[in-house]
Amino acid sequence: MLLKAVFAGFIVAVPIGAVGALCLRRVFQGRWLLAIVAGLGAAAADSILAAAAVFGLSLVTHFLVDNPGPVRLVGGLFLVGLGVQMIRKREISLSDAPKPMSEELRRWWKMVRALSTGFILTIVNPATFFAFVGVFAGFGLFGAQPLGGLTSALIVAGVLVGSMLWWITLTVVTSAVRRYAPLRIVAIVNTVLGLIVLGIGLAALVSFVQLTL
Repeated sequence: MLLKAVFAGFIVAVPIGAVGALCLRRVFQGRWLLAIVAGLGAAAADSILAAAAVFGLSLVTHFLVDNPGPVRLVGGLFLVGLGVQMIRKREISLSDAPKPMSEELRRWWKMVRALSTGFILTIVNPATFFAFVGVFAGFGLFGAQPLGGLTSALIVAGVLVGSMLWWITLTVVTSAVRRYAPLRIVAIVNTVLGLIVLGIGLAALVSFVQLTL
């Protein structure tokens, strides 16, 4: 059951969306620790949504499902601004090389921002909740009998571990590729990732307009 939950958390986290694009950009800038922290925020949100699927919690999911307009408007504006910022800051210099761990840890506000960004972008996406429902059902984690408290807690913990395994894998692989990528290629990748985030934000705004018409 625990292994299935780990695999479920890994699978749901794999699709490259806004959080994935942000993590990739940070790794290409040499800020791999911030990418891990953003992934941790996304993994924490994944575990909350997994708990909602397992325990039948409705506080978060009902709000997201019953109020799609405000969620898409706020999320869309946030992502559009984020995408534009990513494109504007696509160029990096040698000074953006990886910094010592001790220096990065002194900038707690950056860590908090990375953590909260990964968390918010994941928690406001109702598709993640339904993805967990589908994956859990496919893996047989929803049995005929109600799950016990310990089993449910193990499933949620497994999702957290599986999601973090994906973000660590993504960061390590991208960091290895970055070592051999010239700065011009890094700038192009940053632009593409910014366009992805911008496109997701514009799609959310278009969806909001369609809902209000």
